[in-house]
Amino acid sequence: MHTLGAITSTIIEKIRSLSWRFWVIASYFVIVLIFILTWVAFVVSPFNNEIMQRQIDNLTTTAKASAQTLSYLESAHTMVNSMAKDTDLRMTIIASDGTVLADSEINKQDMENHLTREEVQEAFAGDVGVAERDSATDGEQRIYVAVPANFHGDQVVLRLSEESNTVNAITDSILMTAVVLGVVGVILVIIVALFSLRRTVRPFKQLNQVRTDFVANASHELKTPVAAIRLLSEAINDAADLDDKKSLKLFLARLDAEADRLQRLVIDLLDLSRLETTQNEESEPRTDLHSTLMASYMGHRDQAEEKGLEMKLIDKSYPAEDCYAKVEPSDASLIFDNLIENAIMYTDEGSITVTFEVHVREITVSIEDTGIGIPQTDISRIFERFYRVDKARSREVGGTGLGLSLVRHAVDRSNGDIKLKSEVGEGSTFTVSLPKARARK
Repeated sequence: MHTLGAITSTIIEKIRSLSWRFWVIASYFVIVLIFILTWVAFVVSPFNNEIMQRQIDNLTTTAKASAQTLSYLESAHTMVNSMAKDTDLRMTIIASDGTVLADSEINKQDMENHLTREEVQEAFAGDVGVAERDSATDGEQRIYVAVPANFHGDQVVLRLSEESNTVNAITDSILMTAVVLGVVGVILVIIVALFSLRRTVRPFKQLNQVRTDFVANASHELKTPVAAIRLLSEAINDAADLDDKKSLKLFLARLDAEADRLQRLVIDLLDLSRLETTQNEESEPRTDLHSTLMASYMGHRDQAEEKGLEMKLIDKSYPAEDCYAKVEPSDASLIFDNLIENAIMYTDEGSITVTFEVHVREITVSIEDTGIGIPQTDISRIFERFYRVDKARSREVGGTGLGLSLVRHAVDRSNGDIKLKSEVGEGSTFTVSLPKARARK
């Protein structure tokens, strides 16, 4: 019993350890196998019945034509030999007492009385008799069709028969064709399954790699300010013990900066998590972009002035114009805040121009700066998470590496578009286009 239990446990573990790829292919195979069996049951079987019925109809037609001819002939023997010659058919003429008058293959003296044959009884009753059985004379399985006839003024039965092997051969041919097509179908499905599996596995691998990279980058970004805070806290303790007020003030300022950096990173990670959740498709978001942009613009003016930068606003909308876009309010604020803040952080002198324009189906907002610009080789990757063109500069100004990635997520979530034009040393222009919301009735 213990051995049986151990074997059972081993088998279960083996099944559990099978790759999910195996189960995908196995599922394809089972589905196709069920389809083939169903197809054979519901297609081949009706074919078989149809072929059998057509064969019976052909025999019935030939038997009736032969019965009409028999009434004009003198010899039943001549009739059966001439009609069955060079065919697979066997013809038998039976008297009203069941005696065989003539048979195209067997001597009539060697044949037993046929009055009890079911097809013969039906024919004597005036109907077309049909039966399928093994012949008592030659042992072959045959299809029998018997019709009433007249010979020399007496009622007789003319019976035609054909070996069932002829019908079975056609059915077997159809069945073989079905099986071959089924096997070909299985092979094709397996090939398609393997191909689609490879196509499916690749995005999974890419997704897993993205997740792995994100966790590694997020961990690294979190470790840096946390480690700095720990070191600064130790330095503050030492400075306090030594009553070094100058160093204490410096360390406290740096501690505050690192805490602020950690806070911004956590907020960005929370925003990223929120943006990756599915929106409620039943309700359409609706935000006044003009008011949202004005709030973001005014909220960053002091920051720009502290750096000596000129902030300009070009508002191309007119009063009372519909400025509502199909975007969540929090997403709109995130887009504008990040783009304007980025422009300020990476511009040392010059100006930042914010332009607002309403079109028929969309609203566009562009943020243009005269900053350091972005190399062409980095533009394609600038919206990736934690990607920095200048890592040292980014950390110096307090960037988390998630700002533009958040912007891309928010824009995509609103079915909008974002474009970037930039030249090193000349500055950058980010243009966001968001679809207009439907007017409320």
